[in-house]
Amino acid sequence: MGFRFLQFLIPMLLIQCASSGFGTQGILYENQRISMMETGITATKEGFSCSKSYLGLVAYGDASIEMAQRQGNIKEITSIELETYNFFGIYAKLCTVTRGN
Repeated sequence: MGFRFLQFLIPMLLIQCASSGFGTQGILYENQRISMMETGITATKEGFSCSKSYLGLVAYGDASIEMAQRQGNIKEITSIELETYNFFGIYAKLCTVTRGN
């Protein structure tokens, strides 16, 4: 009985449960910023929107461009970036960052 439990438990501990899903994937740690769009126009405002995941079991949030634009009160977007964070597959976060005027 104990051996069968370990056969199930060990693979579960070795796989990454929570993941941002973008960019390079770090099993132990991930913290990166990925540029998606840039116009070259100087921005005066910035907006964030994020989604979070715990153990890959529960995920919630709104990381949409529209939400980031609304949060920053931006009328014209000049750049879009994604920020990702992951810690041991226990906690993952994906944020959309919009800049504009």
